Amino acid sequence: MTIEPLTPARRREMTRRHLLDAAAVVFARDGFHGASLDDVASAAGFTKGAVYSNFKSKEDLFLAVLDDHFEQERGAVQHALGEPVQVAKRDEQLPRVLRAIEQNFGDEWTALYLEFVLYARRHPALREKLAARARRQYDDTIGMLAAEYAGIGGTPNHPIAVLARVSTALFEGLALGRLVDPESYTQATFTDALTFLYDTIGVNDPIEDE
Repeated sequence: MTIEPLTPARRREMTRRHLLDAAAVVFARDGFHGASLDDVASAAGFTKGAVYSNFKSKEDLFLAVLDDHFEQERGAVQHALGEPVQVAKRDEQLPRVLRAIEQNFGDEWTALYLEFVLYARRHPALREKLAARARRQYDDTIGMLAAEYAGIGGTPNHPIAVLARVSTALFEGLALGRLVDPESYTQATFTDALTFLYDTIGVNDPIEDE
C-alpha cells in the first residue's frame, strides 16, 4: 500500500475540503444570511484565520460550496444515466435519474440557493459570478444530453440546447413549488415530470449507414 505524503499542498487541500464540508452544513442549517464565518470555522474545528486563508469572504465561500454542489450533482446524474440506453429500456434508467435529482435538490438546498439568488440580484458583480455558474451548468446539461443521443445513434426531436433549458427549468420549478406546497409535490409528481420530460425529449430512429 502506498501512503501519500502529507505535503503542505495536500494539507491545504484537506483543510479546504474540510471547510467546504463544514460550510455546506452551516449554510443549510442557518441560511446564507444567518451563517457566519465564525460558525463555519467552529464547525470545522479551525480558526477564522484558516477560513480567510482559503476564501476571501462569505460570498466567496458560498460560491465554492455551490461549485462543489454542482460537481456532486453532475457526477450523481452521470452515474445514474450510466451507459446510453434505447427508449425501450428507459424505464430502468428513470428511477436512478430521479433519485440522483432528488438527492441534490432537497428543500434545504433549494431554499438556500433561492436566498442567495435574491441576494446576488442586488449585487451586480456577484450576480455575474452566479450567472457564469448557471451557464456552465447549462453547458454540462447539453453535454450529457448530447452524449446520450450519440450513444444510441439517434437524434432528438428538438434542439438539444432547448431540451437542456427546459429540463433545468422544469426541475428548478418543481423544487420551488415543493417549498411552498410540499403536500402537492410528492415523489409521484417528480416521477410524472421526469416521465413527461423523457417522452417530450423523444428520439428519432438511429442513423443508418448508407
